[in-house]
Amino acid sequence: MLKEKQHQLKEKLKLILNEVGHINEIKQEIGKDFKTRNLSVRRAMNVYMGIESLDTLNDSENDIRFLFLFTNALVNAARNKTDIEINAQDYFTKLEYNKWINFKAESKPENIFPLVFENVQQIADGIWQTTITAQRLAKLDTDNVLLYNFLTQRNPKITISGIKIDFDKHKAFEIRDRILSGEQFPDHIKINILKNYQEEIYYKNSVLTIGEKSIINMFDGHHRKVANSLAINDNPNLEFIWGLIITNLSENEAKDYMIQIDKQKPIKREQIKSWDLSRKENLVVSVIADDKISKLNKIMKDQEVEIRLNKALTTKNIIAEAIKDNYEIDETTDIRELGKWIIEFTDYLISLYPEEFITNPYAYKESSVINHKNIFYGYIALSASLRYNNRWKEVLKHKMQSIDFSKENAIWKDMGLYNRTIGKTLRKKLYKLFTEV
Repeated sequence: MLKEKQHQLKEKLKLILNEVGHINEIKQEIGKDFKTRNLSVRRAMNVYMGIESLDTLNDSENDIRFLFLFTNALVNAARNKTDIEINAQDYFTKLEYNKWINFKAESKPENIFPLVFENVQQIADGIWQTTITAQRLAKLDTDNVLLYNFLTQRNPKITISGIKIDFDKHKAFEIRDRILSGEQFPDHIKINILKNYQEEIYYKNSVLTIGEKSIINMFDGHHRKVANSLAINDNPNLEFIWGLIITNLSENEAKDYMIQIDKQKPIKREQIKSWDLSRKENLVVSVIADDKISKLNKIMKDQEVEIRLNKALTTKNIIAEAIKDNYEIDETTDIRELGKWIIEFTDYLISLYPEEFITNPYAYKESSVINHKNIFYGYIALSASLRYNNRWKEVLKHKMQSIDFSKENAIWKDMGLYNRTIGKTLRKKLYKLFTEV
């Protein structure tokens, strides 16, 4: 199914459902259609009544098939009852139509409700805390119990083709890998039983029971939920337990809850990046940082603000990125040995210019770029090129003398050294400048 056709069909269905969504007879006929196919009617009913947005349907085969079956059931149910004009064959390929027109699941769906959670603590009125296994979370995801509500999510994605779930697949894969490797912390996933006065909630003796009439929104943890399902697909016997917060709030109250969470001071992204020891380049930087007499360690910090406050000359992220670009690091790399080499190299480099780097560095910033934060990209590249050169000290000294670090040298501005953001182009220019003979 082409994306353009998918968007057109969703918009057409939205208009139709706005007109006929109140007709109970059509809803019942759609439900019967899904039952005859041995499919759960819950999602179809939620979409028909507007509880689940059509915009949450993605490009997966399961969602495209659901869209086809729902459209086909709606057309059949509304025939002779309304003047709906829509033909599934106009939106789906001939292959999709032939594959799904007579689709029927092999077995009937099991009953999902009631949902029962044990060992539940009540934190406050309408807020509970418990745990959930990775397998059970994946089952709720597969059964489409945890609905995505655009009104209570942080940032839905607005595109030219409409509103979408703001989903970053790379983030989900990263979390999946952390779960499988045992590095993921079981932080709390948050779900909300929508307060619409039709919900069914029973709490007694540390047991929370949720009935079928309840609408359950996931309002914090969508990426973790997807990553969890991916992890279970790779390892069905995975032993992992998530924290789980269950609330019973209105949409506005749920939004206020999220605002409160977002107002809590977050860790800066650059600091998170430098702390992430799953990145091998950060392991090398940690070797440098653990060496108390390393000269480089004395002048590199976590955040760029420390450079602006004259408390550092470069950042750990810059050093790490330069290491990643210039050294081949794999499972066989001796991280400690590599770190010690960079320490030795930078100690000698800095000792050649003690005033510029140690005793009076910020005064030199007025006229020279020798200790500019981004110049350290070049220094690390030079260290990589000289790693196995027995005459590295002599070559290093000659190289430094050959470069005009004066701010009046137009080359620095031309290559973009002073740009606010540093991309691959500038890094490559610096690498070339420092490594070419």
